Amino acid sequence: MKVISTVILILGLCVVVSCVQTIDEIEEPVIKYEGPQTPEAILEAFSGISTTFNKNVSPGFDEEYSPTKWLQMLIDKDVVIEDSYDFNEYMSLRRYLIREKREYLINPEKWLTKMFKMYSKTTFNDWETFEAVYIDGHIWRYQQTKAAKQKDPKVHIVRFLGPDNRTVVPLPKKSIVISRYPGGYGYKKHNPKISNQQIFDIVFKGKHPWGWKVVYVDDMNNILPEKPAPISREELGLPAGVPWPPKNQVHLDRIIEEIKQGRYNDEDN
Repeated sequence: MKVISTVILILGLCVVVSCVQTIDEIEEPVIKYEGPQTPEAILEAFSGISTTFNKNVSPGFDEEYSPTKWLQMLIDKDVVIEDSYDFNEYMSLRRYLIREKREYLINPEKWLTKMFKMYSKTTFNDWETFEAVYIDGHIWRYQQTKAAKQKDPKVHIVRFLGPDNRTVVPLPKKSIVISRYPGGYGYKKHNPKISNQQIFDIVFKGKHPWGWKVVYVDDMNNILPEKPAPISREELGLPAGVPWPPKNQVHLDRIIEEIKQGRYNDEDN
C-alpha cells in the first residue's frame, strides 16, 4: 500500500503541474515596410502606429537600450524589418530585457536564482551571458516561426521541442503536445477549446479528439515516433482488480480513495 500511495501522489503532482499555455491573439493589419534598413528610417516609418515600444523606459535605460541602438544591434545581426509584426516583436523583446535588467540590478543573486529555475538547461552567471543568449535565441525562434507561417498559412503556432529545444514543429490551431513518461504525463496547449476531459481521454484511453493533432514527447522532450500506449494500471502500480480505464478524473480519484480504504487488495484478486 505504501508503494501504491507514492505512485498515486506522483500522478497527482503530474496533473497539478501540467504546463498549460493559452495564447489570446488579436490579429492586427500588417503594415509592410520597404524602406532602408536603418534605425532612423524604421523608427520614422512606425512612429505613428506604435505607441508602446518605448513605454515605461526610465531615463537610466534610455541610453543603454535606446531604440536607435537597439535596432542597429539587430541590423548588425542580419535582422531585417519587413513589416509591423517584425517591428513590434523585436521592440517587445527590448521591453522584456529592460524589465529584467531592472530586477537584476536591484538584486543580482535573487535574479540569477530565478533565471536558473526558468532556464534550468542554461546557467547564467552574469547579465551579459543571459542577454546574449536570450537575444540570439529569440531572434532564431521568431524567424523560424515566421518562416513556418509563410510556408503554410495553416500553421497557428510553432513549438520548439527536443532536448535542446531546437526541433522546429509547426502546428495547426487544433493541436496539443503531450509529454508521456512512466507514471504520469504533462501537456502544453495553446487552444483553450480542448477540455480537461479530452486530455484525460488522450492519456488514459488513447482517444484523440476528432480533428486534433497530438504530438507526443518523452521526458527529455524528444518527439516519440509512435503513439504511446495509454496509462495502464500496471504503470501506476495499482491492483489488477480496479476498473480500468477510469472514466474521468473524478472516477480516478474515487478509485484511489477506495484503494486507500483497502477495497482492492491483492489478496482479493
